[in-house]
Amino acid sequence: MIPEFEIVTSVERLEEVASHCEKQSVLAIDTEFARTSTYYPIVGLIQIYDGESCFLIDPLEVSDLSCLSKLLTDDSIVKVFHACSEDLEVFKYCIGVAPTPVFDTQIAAAMLGDGFSLSYQKLVEKNLFIDVPKEETRSNWLQRPLTDSQLQYAALDVIYLFQIYHIQADQLVQKGRESWVQQECESLPKDIATQIDPHEYYLKVKNIARLNRDQLGLLRELCAWRETKARSLNVPRNRVVDEKGLFLVAQNEIDDTADLQRLANLHAREVRKHGAEILQIVQGMDSDKTNDLPDSILKPRIPIDNKLLKKLKVVVDTVAESNTIAPEMLAKRRHLEQLLRSVNNKGLYQLPTHLTGWREALVGNALLECLKSSASR
Repeated sequence: MIPEFEIVTSVERLEEVASHCEKQSVLAIDTEFARTSTYYPIVGLIQIYDGESCFLIDPLEVSDLSCLSKLLTDDSIVKVFHACSEDLEVFKYCIGVAPTPVFDTQIAAAMLGDGFSLSYQKLVEKNLFIDVPKEETRSNWLQRPLTDSQLQYAALDVIYLFQIYHIQADQLVQKGRESWVQQECESLPKDIATQIDPHEYYLKVKNIARLNRDQLGLLRELCAWRETKARSLNVPRNRVVDEKGLFLVAQNEIDDTADLQRLANLHAREVRKHGAEILQIVQGMDSDKTNDLPDSILKPRIPIDNKLLKKLKVVVDTVAESNTIAPEMLAKRRHLEQLLRSVNNKGLYQLPTHLTGWREALVGNALLECLKSSASR
């Protein structure tokens, strides 16, 4: 199939396209970008399809994309994406807004039992019986001119996406699950990675439970410093300092640059460029005893009963199978562990946030019943 499309290369034409699209109720949208040596994505192409017209917007030619802002935030228009987290980052960075409301076909596929984290290629094959070539997926979208193969791939991307949306929407209505997808997708624009508070990033570091309060407080400041530095320089986080290195700085007694290499395994380049700033943060934490330290690890870590965890997993798998839904969409291991650790001194459990909403009636209450029956034996 050779798709028809229009390449948009001027602000004037983009404004006309935006006005045209504002009259639609559903738009399939995708972006092509590069992100190998930068913190923020560099957008190379924006694709929009309304069911009839396909527009390929060239951001390297169009000097101002701001006229898309109103369109992307219009509550009356559903914006259809597939695995949209990075697409949302692109728009937030290059236009300043995150699209809303969104419909993510990857989430819908999991709700419909087609698999968790289903790839776009498999989604098209499953719904449209079309084999999408993968050659252009990782091609250079910043090169100019783009090849005919790239342009056709980009156009078909949103044309197929639009068709799949309507197939999934019908199936979701039949199963009564359209509100489930809506609830899941509502949170997506709020969870853009490049918009996280720098002082919250330490929570993403592995094995932080090994650190005491002082160490955790230091790690928080180090991660905030690195996040701010990466954003200001527009370089990947690990191009500043490796995450494992920051963890080791927080875990060990660091006094000088020699310690940064010996105890934290920082590369000489990292020490040369950033060693003084890292030591300043370490010394600042040592001298400021009034710091508001993280207290999450002060909570007693209730040991996990693996037998009980397995019982909960069986409940999730059983509910998932009977409802033809990906079990990972219902609950992952960490959610079940949160549930087990929520027990109070009366032996009562509380559903974590992830297991509320549509999940509560579907699987949450069954998990609580499982825990109640296990306690009574």
